[in-house]
Amino acid sequence: MKLPLENMGLQVSLAPILDVSDVDFSPETLEASKAFVVTSVYASLRIAGEPSACRTVPIYAVGAGTAAPLRRAGFTCVHEAAGDATSLLDLILKKRNPSEGRITYLSGWDITEDMARALERHGHDARRVVAYRATPAKSLSNATRELLRRGDIDCIVFMSYRTAHFFTALCEEARLSACLQTMTAAVLSEKVASGLDRKGWRKIRVATAPSQEAMIDILASARDQGFQEHSTPL
Repeated sequence: MKLPLENMGLQVSLAPILDVSDVDFSPETLEASKAFVVTSVYASLRIAGEPSACRTVPIYAVGAGTAAPLRRAGFTCVHEAAGDATSLLDLILKKRNPSEGRITYLSGWDITEDMARALERHGHDARRVVAYRATPAKSLSNATRELLRRGDIDCIVFMSYRTAHFFTALCEEARLSACLQTMTAAVLSEKVASGLDRKGWRKIRVATAPSQEAMIDILASARDQGFQEHSTPL
């Protein structure tokens, strides 16, 4: 199956910067929860992979990419926000009354904002349950190092602050930071961009909205302006 960027005629390589591992949680978490909040694909996959999870339970996803695995798994009450924490909180507060029962925020070990605490401030019975842990890779892959050295990458895609931050550190460790001066970074938000060395890139392009569609628009625009057909999502 082709990646969406390959359907645009781009040559794509994947360079994982975070190693993701599951964190065990009690099945009672699913049973006691009347709704779930997810802000990452990994959290969605944990719910989707639980055979005992009710397919009609309301789930509030931060964006389209996070919602997709749940819909593919047959969940029928998935609500989708606009791609950031603010729109997600607004969506939940609009759709759900505190009297409807516990909301569980299924998250990673490291988070930017605790949605459970935000909901508690608005009177909801909410709690956070850690479902996975994402630890930084120890080094860049050999293939990625070679692509950087040869200057074969035109654009690198960053979807989170942590991937941007740790990629920057791994490039410094491998003494490859100078290679980035000929490349463009496409980032999901200003927060993500803050994980990069802004002076170390040819250009940093920030999405107009925190969504996959906005990121694809960046790459389509850059392609139409003539960059070579290479892109590396992180």
